[in-house]
Amino acid sequence: MLRLWTSTVQTLLLKSLRIPFYPWLAGAYPVLHLYSVNYGLVVDREVPIAMLWVLAATTFCYIAAYAATRNVQSSALITTAISLCFSLSGHVYRLIGVRESLLVWTVMVLILAVFVVTELLRMRRIEVLEQLALPLNLIALAMLLTQVITLAELHSRTLADQLPRSIAEGAVVAQETRPTVHDSSSRPDIYFIVPDGYPSDAWLRSAMNFDNGTFTEALQARGFVIVPHAQSNYGGTLASLASVLNMRHYNSNPTNLSDVDYLRLEISDSEVARYLLQLGYTYVHLLSGYLFPSPIADINRDFSADGPVEVSIEHDDIRVAIGETALSTGAETSLRYFHQQSFLNLFIETTLFEIFANHWPSLFQIDNRRPYDVDSPHRFLDTIDEINRIAAMPEATFTLIHLLKPHKPVTFDADGRIVNKLYKPTRNEHLDELKFVNTEFLDLIDTILEGGQHQPVIIFQADHGSTDGAVRAADYRRIHFDVYSAYYIPDQYSMEIPQPHTTINTFPLILNSVFNANFEYSENRLYEVSKTTSEPLHQMDVTESFANWLN
Repeated sequence: MLRLWTSTVQTLLLKSLRIPFYPWLAGAYPVLHLYSVNYGLVVDREVPIAMLWVLAATTFCYIAAYAATRNVQSSALITTAISLCFSLSGHVYRLIGVRESLLVWTVMVLILAVFVVTELLRMRRIEVLEQLALPLNLIALAMLLTQVITLAELHSRTLADQLPRSIAEGAVVAQETRPTVHDSSSRPDIYFIVPDGYPSDAWLRSAMNFDNGTFTEALQARGFVIVPHAQSNYGGTLASLASVLNMRHYNSNPTNLSDVDYLRLEISDSEVARYLLQLGYTYVHLLSGYLFPSPIADINRDFSADGPVEVSIEHDDIRVAIGETALSTGAETSLRYFHQQSFLNLFIETTLFEIFANHWPSLFQIDNRRPYDVDSPHRFLDTIDEINRIAAMPEATFTLIHLLKPHKPVTFDADGRIVNKLYKPTRNEHLDELKFVNTEFLDLIDTILEGGQHQPVIIFQADHGSTDGAVRAADYRRIHFDVYSAYYIPDQYSMEIPQPHTTINTFPLILNSVFNANFEYSENRLYEVSKTTSEPLHQMDVTESFANWLN
């Protein structure tokens, strides 16, 4: 009896596994894979919405295919082919770096999909299709389970990564009441402008055959000193900015936080900002969508379709900032979403609908007060425009401005028109955008110079270099240390830039020159960081290997 029951169960199981359910698994896989790769960087609650849409579209496609073929197995293969062409189109487009326009690519994919479907419709050997159902079901199921397991591990790790020990032990205390000083000759406004991934003129000449001299000469005409052969100590944004703003190297993470959140908190609550606050400065943090709001800033300001968004955060709110909170419907948007982009928009950009991505910015905008996504071209433009308000403030301000340009994706042409995001831009596409953002950078600087009552301090310095648009062979590992760096200080001060100069010594140089501070200079060490964005502190000291770049 037991043998009969076992045999019956096995028979039913095999029959059930021959039912073609793999189209739905194939549709769900790209969603879960994209989520696992971007876990912690996207809005979690949008993932089920994307999943429901994909499954509903798969079901509709299957019904339409069945109406045409009247065969379960043929309908399943056709649905899977269409689903993969749709969901993987954007991924493949970025992977192979197609140089044609996105419109050409989209037409090519549609032609391929029509060809594949036509060939599948010609398949008449039903027994062959039935034999394919079992292995396809098992393969799709195994692939989906790997993503589920990966997400479960990431979730359990996130639960374990709670507060930094210093915060948990109450080391962070409320900011003491302090006097606020006005902009003056002794307390000039200080602007730290960070163009993301802006390489030096020397690299642009050697790797891209491009002369950036017009921009550099424009800065020099405004009184800037260009730092010759400046180097970032780290080849990635988070470790680089943390080292600059805290004037020290970051070789380990002493907290229970992930490296990403630890460095974000170090950037937002930095030694430089605390020093200037003690001098009476007003700390303004213009959020880039990539960094945390600051628990010590007087102003945390982000940007949305309805205009600037003011963020209120206190020391006690750090727990909220790295925890789960609901999206606010008012002006004070949930802190969690300031460093997370829309998953739905991101998913669209990986599909055949990528061609429409820039035209649907508000399609999934649940709240117009929710900040723009990280790569939104509108975020860049609105941040530039916001400087008018900052420069007009009577207080002495320290303003941190992280601008995600000229870092890819390319979203502007040479005339400033918004284009579909290009993640593998050609040389000309990258340079066209660079020319436009250069004009925006100069407008920003002119606004600062003309808007204040006294001459300001301006640091225009990239966080790391870039290989975007490169056309000549080069040592790409070294390039990410090579950065554009320019300083402007009021006429009554002087500074002597040490050589070699790495960005970790930016603020010791500035603060010692302007305030007669006594900050020590750090050793010029270069650290190559992990290519995995979630592990920015997994690094290797490459100073000796790249020593010739420091001479």
